[in-house]
Amino acid sequence: MKHVVLPTPKKHRLIFYLAMEEYLARVLKEEGFFMWQVDPTVIFGRNQLMENEVNLSYCKHEKIQLYRRKSGGGCVYSDQGNIMLSYITRGDNVRFLFDCFLRRLAFILKKMGVNAEVSGRNDITIEGSKVSGNAFYKTPENCIVHGTLLFDSDFEKMQKAITPSTTKMESKGVESVRSRVTNLREYTDMDIEDFKRYVIGEFCKDGELKLTDEDVKNIESIEQTYLEDDFFKGKNPVYTIKKHHHLKGVGEVSLNVDLKNDVIRQIRIEGDYFSFENDVEKEVNDLLRGVSMQQKAVEEALKNFDMTKHIMGFTTAQFIEILLKP
Repeated sequence: MKHVVLPTPKKHRLIFYLAMEEYLARVLKEEGFFMWQVDPTVIFGRNQLMENEVNLSYCKHEKIQLYRRKSGGGCVYSDQGNIMLSYITRGDNVRFLFDCFLRRLAFILKKMGVNAEVSGRNDITIEGSKVSGNAFYKTPENCIVHGTLLFDSDFEKMQKAITPSTTKMESKGVESVRSRVTNLREYTDMDIEDFKRYVIGEFCKDGELKLTDEDVKNIESIEQTYLEDDFFKGKNPVYTIKKHHHLKGVGEVSLNVDLKNDVIRQIRIEGDYFSFENDVEKEVNDLLRGVSMQQKAVEEALKNFDMTKHIMGFTTAQFIEILLKP
């Protein structure tokens, strides 16, 4: 197996490295391996509903990047303390190759004195806590296996980023199973750079493969496919978020909002408020159906709408606040 390196050291976003995997899967005639790190990023699986996995308001506030990958599996938070692994190999038996990679990685950790073992279908654990999660997918030419090694990751930020907000959600989208995690730094005296060199030395016995500037251009071209709106949003089902609030002088107000790709499809309004005879739901839906769940878009759609004519004491501003609250 060869260690694949870029022509010049440079910081890239996460999807560059996913595109690099794809590119290598197309052109490599041998096994390749590389390791990489990124600034705080959440990456969710091909079949997942982003809103079920990610605390969107927190990620926006903390400037955490969000991307979808082309392999399955669960949601992952990555930062400079989380070492990402990429392995490209030939062969049709993806399950076998995936299992071999997991066992080899666990053995490398054991060799350095860490009591690591393969757990479940895709994890490596230390004393029952997850230290590595992995996924795979098959291209026409090769197999790609990629995973994580938690070395010194920020678990507080991880927990906040990949836990949805307290708003109740109902959906048929795939949801992750949250796991107890641990950092490798708790079990070794190596620093992160020494550890990376150790792993590369164990995996890559056939030397180095240095990519060219032309290779990088081809990778950047593939990278753009991860930014396409249809791919990023995915084949999301319709899901419902429920917002509830008690307003003095108004009463209980509950909003059941059907969304698809963060776009409003329908809103149902319930509560013990006093309403007038006109149909508030119909008018609200006529104005908001097809509108993005973003502050400016909602405010623009409702700029000429007066909620107090429909529900006693309830203002349009209060409605927008409940609708958009985290």
